[in-house]
Amino acid sequence: MSPQKQYFEEPVVRVELSKVRFPTLCPVCGVTASIPSRITFTSGGTKLEPSFRAHALPMKRIPQPQMQALRFFVCEDHYDTDEGEDRYKAFCLIINGFAMAFFFFGLLFLGDAFSRGRPIPFWSVAFSVLFAISLFASWIAFRPKALQRAVQIVGFDSSMQNALLAFENKSYQEAVLQENPMTSELISWITKPGS
Repeated sequence: MSPQKQYFEEPVVRVELSKVRFPTLCPVCGVTASIPSRITFTSGGTKLEPSFRAHALPMKRIPQPQMQALRFFVCEDHYDTDEGEDRYKAFCLIINGFAMAFFFFGLLFLGDAFSRGRPIPFWSVAFSVLFAISLFASWIAFRPKALQRAVQIVGFDSSMQNALLAFENKSYQEAVLQENPMTSELISWITKPGS
C-alpha cells in the first residue's frame, strides 16, 4: 500500500485550525462584514469508557465525534440564523413520507386505469403533484446555505490540526492567505494512504 497523490481541480487553502483568523470580509460577496457566523463540523476523538464486564477495571477507548467550528464574518444580507430550521426539515421529512405513500397509491390507481382502458384518475395526478411539491420543498430545506457554498471544507489531515478549504470567491481566498501568512498555504495536491 503505497501512498497516492490526489490532485485538486483548483488549489485549496490549508489552514491551521487552532491559529486561523478570517478577514472581516463576507466570504459570499466580498463586502466588509461585521456579523460573526460559523460553520460547524465534527472531528474524531476518543473518550474513555468503563468496560462493563464483571470485575473488570480497565477502561476502553470509544471514538467520540467532537464539534468544532470555523468562525467567519458575514454581511447582513448573508447572515442566516438556524432558528426553526430543524423543525422545517423534520416537517419536510414527514410530508415526504406521506406524499411518497400517496404517490405509490396513485401509481396503483394509474396502473389499474391503464389495464381497464379507463381515463387517468384525478387522484393519480394530484398525488404526483403533491409528491413533486414535497420533493422541491425538501430540496430547498436541505440545500447548503450561501456561506456553506462559499466556503467548503474539503478535508483534514490525520491529526485534525489542519483543514483544507475551498473558497468560491477567489478574492476572499487571497485575503485569507494574506491574513494568515505563517499558518496557511495554497496547495494543489495531497498524499493519501494507498488502498
